[in-house]
Amino acid sequence: MNSDNNPITDEDFIRLLTTYHGRILHYVSSLISNQAHAEDVMQEVSLAMWEKRHQYNPDLNFFAWMRAFARFEVFAYYRQQAKNPCQLSETALNRVLSVIDARQNLVDDRLSALQTCFGQLSQEHQKLVSQFYGKALEVPDLAQEMNVQPSAIYVKIHRIRKSLLACVQRQLSSLQVLA
Repeated sequence: MNSDNNPITDEDFIRLLTTYHGRILHYVSSLISNQAHAEDVMQEVSLAMWEKRHQYNPDLNFFAWMRAFARFEVFAYYRQQAKNPCQLSETALNRVLSVIDARQNLVDDRLSALQTCFGQLSQEHQKLVSQFYGKALEVPDLAQEMNVQPSAIYVKIHRIRKSLLACVQRQLSSLQVLA
């Protein structure tokens, strides 16, 4: 079901929810050491988001929206656990969350820069990087497939990585100038 003022379909919402589930679970797990409790909180996050899915604005960053739900549910978890003296205080939790949020924004910026830079590589280099990191091929097999020596693969990958690093650093520098 889809409301007229919210152009996102339930299927698209579920796709976004599942796409970011692992990242948000990692976020929640970094705040709740008991993995079973973290997964329970994650279920609450998913349920709350599903109930409020029609309030989501597709023009906004879904991950940030999901992280706000996770933050709320983590606070709810700690309020429920308040009788346990080993739990974080709300002040301490706010400090931890602030640091994590700041680092997550940096990670998001780096990932975005890497995606941009990867897109600027030649198709040949994109294919090589994808095969080198994505496939379960060993370098000798990849070299044989490309009809080159294994050392040539390592040299190319090294050069591509240096190029990507320089590009990402330029992208991040331009973001800092804009901030």
